[in-house]
Amino acid sequence: MYNRMPPVALAYPAAPAAAVREKPLDLRQLFRFLVSNSPLIAIITALFVGATLIYVTTTPPTFVSSAQLMFESQTATSADAQRVLAEEAVVEGQMEIMKSGDVLQAVVRTLGLTADPEFKSDHQPLTDIARSILSIGSVSEPTGRPTARSPEEQLENYTIATLRSRLWIRRVGQSTVIEISASSSHPGKTALIANAVAEQYISQNVRMKSQSARLSSEWLSQRVADIREAVFAADRALLQFQASGETGSQFKLAELKSVSATYRRLYETYLQSWSEAQQRISYPVSDAIFVSRATTPVAKSQPKSTLLLAFALVLGLSFGVVVAIVRHFGNRLVTSADRIAAEADAPCVGEISQAGRAKPKRSGRAPDLLRPDGYGAREWFDRDLRDLKATIGGLRRNRKANLIGLVGTETRAGVTTLAFNLARLASASGSTTLLIDASATNPTLSEVFGKMGATGLMEMLNSPRAYADFIARIERPLMILPIGAFRDVTPGERIGSERIAFNFADLKERFDLILVDLPPLSESADAKAIAPHLDGSIVVCRYGKSSVDSLIETVNALREVGADVLGVILNARPQRKKMKEKPYHESRTTAQSPRTEGSLETNVAGSRVRNG
Repeated sequence: MYNRMPPVALAYPAAPAAAVREKPLDLRQLFRFLVSNSPLIAIITALFVGATLIYVTTTPPTFVSSAQLMFESQTATSADAQRVLAEEAVVEGQMEIMKSGDVLQAVVRTLGLTADPEFKSDHQPLTDIARSILSIGSVSEPTGRPTARSPEEQLENYTIATLRSRLWIRRVGQSTVIEISASSSHPGKTALIANAVAEQYISQNVRMKSQSARLSSEWLSQRVADIREAVFAADRALLQFQASGETGSQFKLAELKSVSATYRRLYETYLQSWSEAQQRISYPVSDAIFVSRATTPVAKSQPKSTLLLAFALVLGLSFGVVVAIVRHFGNRLVTSADRIAAEADAPCVGEISQAGRAKPKRSGRAPDLLRPDGYGAREWFDRDLRDLKATIGGLRRNRKANLIGLVGTETRAGVTTLAFNLARLASASGSTTLLIDASATNPTLSEVFGKMGATGLMEMLNSPRAYADFIARIERPLMILPIGAFRDVTPGERIGSERIAFNFADLKERFDLILVDLPPLSESADAKAIAPHLDGSIVVCRYGKSSVDSLIETVNALREVGADVLGVILNARPQRKKMKEKPYHESRTTAQSPRTEGSLETNVAGSRVRNG
């Protein structure tokens, strides 16, 4: 039967770590990674979107309205660079004036913002609280003015501070246009505030220019009076010199005329400046004019629901992928065949899908090893099992390994289940198969198919007669050898002593395939003692349960004692695609007829009787 099976080619990487580094990006692996972690990514994305949705729905809307003023610069310099610098300095100064306390105080008083709940603050700022605490017990020096502020002044100052935080004043490009933007939860109020700030700035600018002109007029008035007296004195000196009759001194006469003309020109200049100052006092003009007044906004500016939700979606997906990557590399559990090959330096010879639970028997037992052959059978489990059987068949040909041991990384790795079903399939195909229970810590095969006091592995190791009797009774395709009776000495310890009645190699002449159920290394050292006497060993790990460290330790421990590790089986992997469950008789293949299955059950029962 085995001669007609095509060999299965397996690739054993010589340097797994280097191969992983040189391996190009596989989009299918990336897709599988995203699909396997899709619940985690979806949950994190939903949390981000949900939090953003709560923020959007609970946050009051904010509306923004803007007014624009154009400042007429009076700077005139010869160089363009100097003019630009002068304009920037002047515009920056005017922007600071717009945010000054005098302008905002006028806006607060004009609009009555101290009584507005949006701008009113009933809580004292932390700076004032700290200042009050630090001032306790200290003696303040007399300054001649009161330091305490009335509640009305404090409320007005808080309102001004709130208003300043809701204003944005900026220069539009390199122009002299200044934009004043105000925000509020009421759309109509934003336009009122922006226009009020612009109007109060213009009024403040007019008052400042009027006050400057008044001061300039007072100074110029005094200078005009002084220069007028100087002009009169210069004219009197000239007339007196001319009346004296000293006409011979022409230089003196020219000097007096020059002084009189200079004072007259100076007097006319100051008199003209004084007249202009008087005009500015009577009709002051602001340096800023409205380009556009603020209007009531038709849509809210904050929060931007669509933009925030889109950003939350992208951020949630990105954060979910990052968390999945960190979880993948931080998780030391076996979840893929690639990780097995990369870290354990052993090929993954098969992946077995997780099957449903079996219904308990009347006796109360529900052994997992009967699960795929009893109730709740799954086609995908049987399919993966047949693929594994074909792979092991290829190993038997290429490596000449007919005596194979199965050892798990932990107790619930499913070694006994796989060993029994592999033996069942091999015997169904016509190969004489022997399944040996060598697990002293969990002898499930012996409990199901054996009998108390029956001849088993321990009896055969101790007595040549028991071994000869077992060989004489080989007449079924599938034979199950229980562990037998033992107390202090386990099969591993007995085999390790090398004083045994038979060798496993002797059984290879009687059976086409021999499978040995070994205990995990975490519970017993029997696997390390028995594995070197076998043709090869296969390590079984459980998807999402077995750690990579325990897998590496198991593989290295077997190799240290000289055992040949053929590969690793990834058991109980989540099914990639759901299959419609069918009744047991409908899910069988043509090669597994009811008659064949019936004979298999008879063979197992017969072996149980014979081994008992």
